[in-house]
Amino acid sequence: MIRFIVAVIGALALVQTFGLARGAAAQAQPWNQEVMTATAGELEDTISGLRDVVRGSPNLDIPAKKAVVKQIVDNLRQMEASASSLHASLKRGAAMEETLPTYMRLQQLRRDTAVLAERVDITAVTAPKLEQAQALLHKMEPYYPAQPAVPPVKVN
Repeated sequence: MIRFIVAVIGALALVQTFGLARGAAAQAQPWNQEVMTATAGELEDTISGLRDVVRGSPNLDIPAKKAVVKQIVDNLRQMEASASSLHASLKRGAAMEETLPTYMRLQQLRRDTAVLAERVDITAVTAPKLEQAQALLHKMEPYYPAQPAVPPVKVN
């Protein structure tokens, strides 16, 4: 039984490794450590402090919107941590394969936060920084494998 479990885990690791290798071949530009490190530093600076601005929003006092604003604040906390982690990893020399999960997480958090911000009308506060973050993530995009297109989410 244990041999079977080890074999399954080994097979999954092998499939994941081939998936990463195939994805690495699909990147649009060759890896440029200096550009990526500088861009990650800009991203870290852009995102930092945004959480404090949202905490000062008057929407935090409205009970119906409080849960959504708290989710936005939590997403921004995760974005700050991920941006710091990405920048630190790149500064110590990490390449695309090591930083891809963090980059993908940042992309997902940015999309989720933009959708949530529309629900509580704090886009005036968050939109400029999130758009700047999107521009920086877009600048990094050619250095990572192409990601599947995500359809826009309709907000009710």
